[in-house]
Amino acid sequence: MLGLLLLSSALYLVSSRLDPGVLLPVSSAIMAQPVGDLPVMPQKPPPDAVGFEGCPPEGKGGDPDLNVLMNRVDKGNYAPVSFESLAALTWPKSAEGQRMMNWSPSNRAFISQYMGIPIVVEGYILNLREGGSDAANCLLGNAANPYWRMYFAKNPKDNRAQSVVAVSTPQARFGHTWTADMIRDFLIAGRWQVRISGWLYFNPDHPQDVGRTRATLWEISPVMQIEVFQDGHWNQLDKYAK
Repeated sequence: MLGLLLLSSALYLVSSRLDPGVLLPVSSAIMAQPVGDLPVMPQKPPPDAVGFEGCPPEGKGGDPDLNVLMNRVDKGNYAPVSFESLAALTWPKSAEGQRMMNWSPSNRAFISQYMGIPIVVEGYILNLREGGSDAANCLLGNAANPYWRMYFAKNPKDNRAQSVVAVSTPQARFGHTWTADMIRDFLIAGRWQVRISGWLYFNPDHPQDVGRTRATLWEISPVMQIEVFQDGHWNQLDKYAK
């Protein structure tokens, strides 16, 4: 029994109030076979999370542990991952709609194997929606804390049901010159291939949307960098800002 308790503790993905968002390592002995080209990363970079406009890193309401991960601003050593691997990644159904603190040890073990991996994925942005209240941004309105939810797919003519949600937060956009209109008018209208870098994140709150407006509960959140493929190579989107 003691050994089981110790093992369960080692699997936990924890965010403490004193040191929020710390991702604990996962024992290689219990890791499942990786999906596609998703990397094996037993130890994840701990998030450097910051608040915005008076909203603390843990947000207000919802799941403070997940809010901290959403509000991270640190850059990572992004691993190239195919869109197919990202879309094929499954999740434990019993974790849907549950706070991280209520995930079972086996659910934590599975999700923590992938949550917090820095990835870079190629595809196309189909749509961008601004604003909306969220627990991670203290339920503030559009003007106070503009989150962007981008619907990111493998092909430019795919529909949203085939897409992965990629969230751009105002904290992570600091220093970038992108605008929502620029993404719509340049990337989406022009159907330019892009490369998105950010953090692999599990959002348990929208299972009803899977197969309707998203393909998966896994997200790229937050987005740290957007590049566009032009003239035979990748260029940072900031290059095209006026």
